[in-house]
Amino acid sequence: MTLFISSKSCALTLAVLTAPAMASANATFEFYGQLNFGIFNTDDGEESETYFTDNDNSNTRIGFNWTNDFGDGRSLRFNFETGVGLNGSSAVSIDDTDLDPDFNRRELRKFEFIYMTPDIGTFSFGQGGTASDGSAEADLSGTGVIAYSGISDLAGGIEYRDSGGGFTGTRIGDTFKSFDGARRFRVRYDTPSWNGIVFSVSGGEEILAKDDDNEYYDVGAKYVADYGDTKVDTRVGYSWVSGGDELLIGSFAALHKPTGLSLALSAGAQQDGNDEYVYAKLGWQQDWLTYGTTALSIDINEGNNYAFDGSDASSVGLAVVQNVDAYNLEVYAAWRTHEFDATGSDFEDVDVIALGARWKF
Repeated sequence: MTLFISSKSCALTLAVLTAPAMASANATFEFYGQLNFGIFNTDDGEESETYFTDNDNSNTRIGFNWTNDFGDGRSLRFNFETGVGLNGSSAVSIDDTDLDPDFNRRELRKFEFIYMTPDIGTFSFGQGGTASDGSAEADLSGTGVIAYSGISDLAGGIEYRDSGGGFTGTRIGDTFKSFDGARRFRVRYDTPSWNGIVFSVSGGEEILAKDDDNEYYDVGAKYVADYGDTKVDTRVGYSWVSGGDELLIGSFAALHKPTGLSLALSAGAQQDGNDEYVYAKLGWQQDWLTYGTTALSIDINEGNNYAFDGSDASSVGLAVVQNVDAYNLEVYAAWRTHEFDATGSDFEDVDVIALGARWKF
């Protein structure tokens, strides 16, 4: 645990030493946030429920940045960000669809100091994204607010039923996992961009969850570039957990700007187990309406060995997002079906329909 005691000390020391600079005349303050609510309908083959909920694909949140720009390409920023503690789409069940407030410490998303330099790179201390965070999520389709590789964010708490209508004890969140990185208390370093490539490394621990004494180490790389009319985004990440788990994840996205056509691919696997998945999405964006771009997408996710050895999970989704640029608003609708098969068990499909909006401020 020496590394993480040191990392906490570094964060505290940095906060104390830089407090005068943060309060200097060059400091700026920015408050931001978003509201993202929708009406969801879930059909588990036996019962259908309609409910109003927070969309956990990109949940409701607030935050602020306090930044001191030193004027030579260096800056120091403190970033605080938190969810608001509402029972969201990934947690509701068919028997509990209430939008109940339940704020707890795991709602804290970011509490970190970020020191940026043009030549050396970026150093981050505190609660924030690990080096592999986002590695599974390259996506230029414009529909990520309601459809992306994190399948379980839409209805992860919904339980499958068997052919007789009884609950099986297995939920959507048990059968769809992207292995993407997380936000933890960590020390992180990002290199400067070299021809569009940035490498990252981090080490830390989960301080917001009880009874988690594991140490987490992550490495990642990201490449973003334009090739003529085509924009590409490529990411890869690798995670080690002291408890023994190792995860490899990667994603790729491309957008052809003149036609608005896009492709997103994502894949991940346990290195000491058999859990794995592949995800693919086709998207199309057009300016049919004067007040903002319309984005359409269709995606598919195929996974193996989740919850039970030899199991198969499959999901297909359709999504449409209408941007209203003048109000920083995205109005969306989506449909997704979830199929899960395991030897000796018969699971009913689960269908989800969502209609909602995200407003950023």
